Amino acid sequence: MATILSKAEKSYIVTSLTSSPPLRQDGRAPHDYRIISVITGDEVAPLANGSAKIRVGGTEVVSAVRLEVEDLTSTDAHKGRIRCNVTCSPAAYPHLNGNQQDDIQSDLTSILQATFTSNDGSTSTTPTFLHQMSETLTILPGRKAWLLNLDAVVLSDGGNVYDVLFMACRAALWNTRVPKTRAVEYRDPTQKGVAGEKTINNDVEMTDLWKSSVQTKKATKAADFELEDYWDHGEPLAGRARCPIAITLNLLPTVHILDATRTEEQAVPLKLVIIYSFSQDGDACFAGMRMLGPGDLPLEYLKGLLGEGEKYAKNLILSLDSQLKTQWS
Repeated sequence: MATILSKAEKSYIVTSLTSSPPLRQDGRAPHDYRIISVITGDEVAPLANGSAKIRVGGTEVVSAVRLEVEDLTSTDAHKGRIRCNVTCSPAAYPHLNGNQQDDIQSDLTSILQATFTSNDGSTSTTPTFLHQMSETLTILPGRKAWLLNLDAVVLSDGGNVYDVLFMACRAALWNTRVPKTRAVEYRDPTQKGVAGEKTINNDVEMTDLWKSSVQTKKATKAADFELEDYWDHGEPLAGRARCPIAITLNLLPTVHILDATRTEEQAVPLKLVIIYSFSQDGDACFAGMRMLGPGDLPLEYLKGLLGEGEKYAKNLILSLDSQLKTQWS
């Protein structure tokens, strides 16, 4: 059960954070993260195409990727797409009723879906994560593609759930393997005779006849596809290095803190969630921003916070990716 702080307790926490030097209950510096625990692959969800579990302090999020084939209509894009969904375990918010938990789930789902399906800022030289990923998900251009279902479950919320949620999704997408496919064209094994009737060459064995009716063809003219390998032997998602990451800044007039605990979030409810993605060369791309909680933020401070957030996001990605690369080395 989450503890509701009194006004005196909140005042004590705020006074400690605004002192010189700032003091936190667990001894961390204002911009320090708690230990990040990463688990990926079969240990999390063996039947998923990619999965991960991230634990930061008392916050734990599981994310899994499931691929399914969908037919593209004339109004659809000719590439694959992504669909996000977030579910919160009742144990994560035991003090909230069902409607309040639904609101949290809806909010987390909306920010995830809006971020991962945005193609703003995509160019030929700096493609977005969605643009690069959709290329990998294409099976038959304009006809069939993989629909990537990204599902996340918040098992517990010990503070800073937005950052942990995006880390879990990035780790699951990093772990994802897309099955290799081969385009197939079906041909009529019969041929017309002189009278226009269909005849079969009796000299051709039936096995050869079957083989000749199925031929691989370029994807633009193929009628269907077949898998070349098992799902766990597929290819990683293209552009996975550009997968977005979130940084939450809990704001006070003179200081901001990272990776706030549940107790600190109650005392410092105003927070700025900044979302960035980075290329393999380390070039940053602003992907979104959201203000949460009561209070306001002077506009002249926003530019400085965005610059600080970019630095924090880059350091967080380096730390997370080092663990992901170690597990897949």
